[in-house]
Amino acid sequence: MTLKVIFFLSGFMLYFFTSHAQRSNDAGMWNTLTIQHPFTKKVNLVIDQEFRLRENYQRINLFYTNIGIDYKYSKFLKISPTYRAIQKKRLDGTYSHRHRLMLDVTLKKKLKKVTLSERIRYQAEVQDFYTSRKGKLVEQFLRFKTDVKYAATDKITPYYSIEFRYQIHAPRGDGPLYDNGFRRVRNVLGMEYEINKKNSVNVYYLYQTEFTISTPETIFILGIGYTLTI
Repeated sequence: MTLKVIFFLSGFMLYFFTSHAQRSNDAGMWNTLTIQHPFTKKVNLVIDQEFRLRENYQRINLFYTNIGIDYKYSKFLKISPTYRAIQKKRLDGTYSHRHRLMLDVTLKKKLKKVTLSERIRYQAEVQDFYTSRKGKLVEQFLRFKTDVKYAATDKITPYYSIEFRYQIHAPRGDGPLYDNGFRRVRNVLGMEYEINKKNSVNVYYLYQTEFTISTPETIFILGIGYTLTI
């Protein structure tokens, strides 16, 4: 699939989904610190700490911490199990505590200066496990992400990605009416800058829209990430 085809399809999908529902819009910012440590050539420990703002950068949305392992099964295949602890702020100022398990399978192919990758993620989450009547019900998704990177220089790598989220089961909200269907698309345009072998910066702009649900939302996100390898 060429870059032109990817951009055309993503644009068409966005137009189709955003033109058929009343929706709310919001802008925010995601800030991420990533620390990674290679145990071996194949196994890498990854810890993420992220802080998000919403409502036009004026209100805290959430904090989360990821603890995961990247296992490079081969040159083309990576498997990544991850646990995420989330503290999501409610409107009353309290926090909803959520626990998420993710399993990523990523296929990668390098074509000269262009790197193509496809990531499939299974995601299962519970929220307010001990304090909510539905706290033990598991929300499940599949997420499909296509990523295209171009090595412009030895240090600068612009990229584009598109991700579709498929809802398997949503027991806490709208119920089975929205089970088994695609409900969200996310487009990201960004650039990675390698400061040196141990430090890098990632700056991106994210456009996310929901569809075929009762209260769809479109968000515009400025993201900044810093990665430290120790």
